[in-house]
Amino acid sequence: PAVQQLSGELDAGWSQLMSDLADRGLLENTTIAWMGEFGRTPKINNSAGRDHFPVAWTCALAGGGIRGGTVHGATSDDGTEVKDGKVDVGDILATLCAALGLKPDKENISQEGRPIKLAEGKVIQEVL
Repeated sequence: PAVQQLSGELDAGWSQLMSDLADRGLLENTTIAWMGEFGRTPKINNSAGRDHFPVAWTCALAGGGIRGGTVHGATSDDGTEVKDGKVDVGDILATLCAALGLKPDKENISQEGRPIKLAEGKVIQEVL
């Protein structure tokens, strides 16, 4: 019940954002990323919660530069391992750079003279 309620709240906000951007003609020029820094265990723990789970996590991308309706990757039926399309955070960041028209491997130079790429990772071409 709690997951359904929370998902409903998230769905309402997400769909309103997408509708509002589309109605204003801004969706094609706005890239949206919804994600966290880790996933949650597929099983409920003894405290009726779920623990951090870095093995598999969800990320939703939409808008400018992102191909709508695309699903990338899959977990095992029990959600404990990535079976297809495994990516890491660097790949998501590189993909966001590409969606925004930026080259992920472009380097900026820090004040100490150290080159720092915009993103370390591979662009997920299937979602662009």
